[in-house]
Amino acid sequence: MTQLSNAAAVVVDANVLISICSNETTLNIAADALAQYASLGCAFYAPHVVVSEVLYVLCVKLRGGLLTQSAYDDAINEFQDQMKAISLQPEGDVALVRRSKEIQTGYGCSHSADGLYIALAEELAKTGPAEFVTFDKGAVGQILRQAPTVKVNLLPI
Repeated sequence: MTQLSNAAAVVVDANVLISICSNETTLNIAADALAQYASLGCAFYAPHVVVSEVLYVLCVKLRGGLLTQSAYDDAINEFQDQMKAISLQPEGDVALVRRSKEIQTGYGCSHSADGLYIALAEELAKTGPAEFVTFDKGAVGQILRQAPTVKVNLLPI
């Protein structure tokens, strides 16, 4: 596992929540990372888009036969429980749109939502330590090129 910092704010990528909620093989890695952050007293954040991203992927897993109806229902309940610990961007995602667009420059449309997470981490870092936790190696490259001040914790797969 990646060594975690004493970050005060942690932006949680949807893929971390999906891992936990749908019992993926990376479940323990994701859960341990969030537990370690919580033990350090970190506050968790995400842009509002996290809700639609997680719901979409869980639905795809259900429709594709990767989750049974019962497992899907459990995943939705787990997602609701996880979101109790995560604060959504107070001003809404609209406050992040321009910076997100800049971060997306040079990347495909599939990276549109990534920019919102990265922009939120940048915003939070203006008032104290902050980092972005993800399983997405592609986001790391995007951060290095477009938002090099964002600290990222790439969880191992």
